[in-house]
Amino acid sequence: MDEQEGNEKMQKRPQNGIRDIEAEVYERRKTIRERIAEIVESRNLTSYMNDTKWKEFREAMENEMPFRPPYILKTLFEEEKGEYFSHFTDDVWYLGAYGAEEFAGLNYKIIEWVKVRPRYYEVKGGRLVQERILHDAEAEFVAVLSKYHIPYEVKDGVYVIYGYR
Repeated sequence: MDEQEGNEKMQKRPQNGIRDIEAEVYERRKTIRERIAEIVESRNLTSYMNDTKWKEFREAMENEMPFRPPYILKTLFEEEKGEYFSHFTDDVWYLGAYGAEEFAGLNYKIIEWVKVRPRYYEVKGGRLVQERILHDAEAEFVAVLSKYHIPYEVKDGVYVIYGYR
């Protein structure tokens, strides 16, 4: 999977969940707000982030970081299984898509969590001799989280920012 494919796949996931709700895939038509409230209540979740914090985070990743750190995002409507969630245990080669439409379609209320690796690798060289160059912006990333008072947790080198917990 190349960088563009990976970015396109990440962009479509949250939009698909919203589209399913709007297309009445669920038993009776509910608004997104009603569905979110139902999930939050049934799973006994507490909100950690609001729209302002998510917007500050997204814009800081685009404008204040030396590169857009790779991330994976889980919405309230997804189960945490499959290749999308399991591939993020090692460093990755792609950058994050933090544009207005790519990041959960700007519907921040559906974000359960975002896992960020503030580093990525780039492959240089030819077919016979390849070198992996690791780009790391962990210090800058932590500084941005502190600047905007964004709560986070670190697990095995991955920063977890909870929308709900």
